[in-house]
Amino acid sequence: MTSSDETQPLTEWLRDWQLQSGEMRLDARLLEAVYTELRRMAAQRLARESRATITPTELVHETWLRLKPSGAHIADRNSFLRLASVAMRHLLIDQARERLSQKRYGVMQTITVSLAGNGAQQHALDDTQLLDLDRALDALASGHPRVAEAVVLRAFAGLDLHELADTLRVSLATAKRDLAFGRAWLAATLRDPA
Repeated sequence: MTSSDETQPLTEWLRDWQLQSGEMRLDARLLEAVYTELRRMAAQRLARESRATITPTELVHETWLRLKPSGAHIADRNSFLRLASVAMRHLLIDQARERLSQKRYGVMQTITVSLAGNGAQQHALDDTQLLDLDRALDALASGHPRVAEAVVLRAFAGLDLHELADTLRVSLATAKRDLAFGRAWLAATLRDPA
């Protein structure tokens, strides 16, 4: 976690970056400030892959490019992490769709996803399973948006429970309950795709 002294300049830089889109100096300063955190998120998503077609560095750069033109309001570090995790999710989903459309190569990538509060449970998902997870997350979001966001932040941004609670601005107990509910809901949905 960052201290409040580190968070304040980052929040100001995020606001400046959003207001003055395209300003190279602001882009460079912000990327330098958030690069380590984005790289950690990317490395967690790509951990234990046997045939990774994208490196954590490439995932960070592609995520960064998707963040730049966004018109979403970025109020602080937490809203930036939310936006980055969604961008990373969509990037990985788009790549899985592309690989599945090119079946002639016969190679599927696996992505490691952890939904457990302590990081102990990790699941390697192939492209088809990743697309199924994406559809299930969309369905979960339609009825339980905060729960779906908690799952996305855990699975795609790799936030621990304390970071998750802070980002969602809920208690630690609520974050745990949301993840437990999300895991159970996804397990039931993915097991019985009727």
